[in-house]
Amino acid sequence: MSREREPLRPVYAIWGEDRGKVERAVRRLVDRVASEGGMPPEVFDAAQTPAAEVVAACETLSFGGTRLIVVRGADTWRADDATPLVDYLAAPNDATCVALVGDGAVTPKLKAAVESAGQVLAFGPDAKLKGRDREKWFVDHLVKETDRHGAKITTALARRVVELVGEDALGLSQEAAKLAAAAGGAPVDRAMVDALVVENPEAKAYQLADAVVAGNRARVYDLLGELGAGDKPVDPAVIHSTLTRHFRGIAVAQGLGGDATPERVGEAAGLKGYPAQKALEHARAVAPGAGDRCVARLAALELDLRVSSFGDLGRSGDDGRRFVMELAARDLLGMVRDS
Repeated sequence: MSREREPLRPVYAIWGEDRGKVERAVRRLVDRVASEGGMPPEVFDAAQTPAAEVVAACETLSFGGTRLIVVRGADTWRADDATPLVDYLAAPNDATCVALVGDGAVTPKLKAAVESAGQVLAFGPDAKLKGRDREKWFVDHLVKETDRHGAKITTALARRVVELVGEDALGLSQEAAKLAAAAGGAPVDRAMVDALVVENPEAKAYQLADAVVAGNRARVYDLLGELGAGDKPVDPAVIHSTLTRHFRGIAVAQGLGGDATPERVGEAAGLKGYPAQKALEHARAVAPGAGDRCVARLAALELDLRVSSFGDLGRSGDDGRRFVMELAARDLLGMVRDS
């Protein structure tokens, strides 16, 4: 027995870290509107377009079927920015469908308005997941994506891929497709992972930030050893820039005090989605003022990496750069605990 599709809603909010599923959901919506005789989508960038302008497009009469309005980066609108759209959704135009697309959630009031008038489609780990539970989501995601492409991978190997690539759902989906193609119907093995998976240098840098905040000295120096002298050494400048971006987010979150939310941290620090949430979690875990102190220390590290006389140590400049990285890590470990 055939089932009738639900009628199109006036608005959909589509977001999440699983960008592959986000884009597939957007594509399904575009195809659905087209199949029902609607118009090609009008695409707006929220960073460049005021919500009032989007509302004006939504309210325009359509003479060619349903008008589809796609707003990219809708999570960049602040609460006041989104007010015209919140008001519009109280009585939306029946001939228009709006898709609000982003990496993270829209503002709480806009989300409530979407839930009242339409539907929220969130893809990716729950924003409240932390630590091992969050890692497990990405491991499970890789296992499912590999299976979707016709191959099998063990949980242990999937965890290894997540360690290399980082917590990036789209990147992991791409690696799953690649590994499945290489496996040709056989199970994915360690040799395939070692040969084909490209390590994301920022992944271990984020692990390094976690270890610093946790005060895990042994883990910090193990990671520095892997980053500096492992099979795939990472340029210290990459480590430095990732740490600086993260600790700047921590400093912003601490500066906001009790008013800090992932959304406000993201707006102020230029972070999106989980990095903003992570910065807020770490801000609450370290000593007051630690964010500012760490940012200042990382600024000094930048000078050390560029012009310090330590570059003359050892057999090469790399030895000197590793040394100043270790000195900075020692100081950061102390700064996150000292008030």
